[in-house]
This record gives sequence, C-alpha cells and structure tokens, in this order.
Amino acid sequence: MIKGNKIIVKTGEYSVSDNCNVLITHGLGSCVAVTIHDEENKIGGMLHYLLPESPNKEKKSKYADTGLDLLLARLLELGANREKLKAKLFGGAMMFGDFIKDKSKSVGGRNIKKAREVLGGYGIPIIGEDVGGNYGRSVEFDIATGIAKINSYIKREKSI
Repeated sequence: MIKGNKIIVKTGEYSVSDNCNVLITHGLGSCVAVTIHDEENKIGGMLHYLLPESPNKEKKSKYADTGLDLLLARLLELGANREKLKAKLFGGAMMFGDFIKDKSKSVGGRNIKKAREVLGGYGIPIIGEDVGGNYGRSVEFDIATGIAKINSYIKREKSI
C-alpha cells in the first residue's frame, strides 16, 4: 500500500524525502538508479544517473561520482544516520549489446561498477540489485518500507 505522494525522479535527477513517499523512475536502460535508505529514521532517496563520471562537475546529478555525493549529503542533512544507510542498484543494462564488441566498455557496465565503487568508498552496503541484462526497467521505491518494486518488459514484476 502506498501511503505518501508519488514523486517522479527524472533522468539526471535525484530526490530525497523523510516522509512516507514513493520515489519513481522510468526508462532505465544503461542508466542506473541508486536508492539509499535509513530504515530506522524513514529517510530515503533515489538518484537516476546517465554516466559514471562527470567531465566538468556541471549538472552533477547526471553522473555517478558527483550525483551520489549530492544524494548522500542531502540524506544526512535530513537526519539520516550514516551507519544505518543501505543501498540498492537498478538498471545498467547493455542496450544494443549485439553491437558492442568489448562488453566491458558498455555504458551500463561502467555505470554499475562506478556505483559500487562510490558506495563502497562511503561504506554503504548494497543489499539488493536488479542490474545488467539487455532490457529496460522502471522502479518504485517506497521510503516507508524500503521496498523497491521493479517492472520491466522482459521479466515479471519483482520486489527487493
């Protein structure tokens, strides 16, 4: 059951809430959505980024390295306990994978790798993920419960 407002997190944006809201993002292909949640304080956020690294520190939420910094800072401003934070990852698909010779250079794979690096650097454990593949996803993240519901065109709906 959804008990708050539904907030759309667009590509290259992030949102944080300390209310029982649901953060929703659509159209994850090679992009990655990261949710970070403090279950005890019911504070959570989502970042939907396009690329692993920012070339010039502009539009910081479009990139994993600078966007995750913004997301974490805002969560802490709202009162999240850094030691209680847990993350989930979504997306990072290899869209048009048949056309890529070197799979390690796919944008989706690089996006997933960067999220893991940044979160690991902050000591934030990743407790769930639905990443990779060759299909798009949408995610609904319920801050009240910490549950993320994933919808895709290929796989059945699931929650983590």
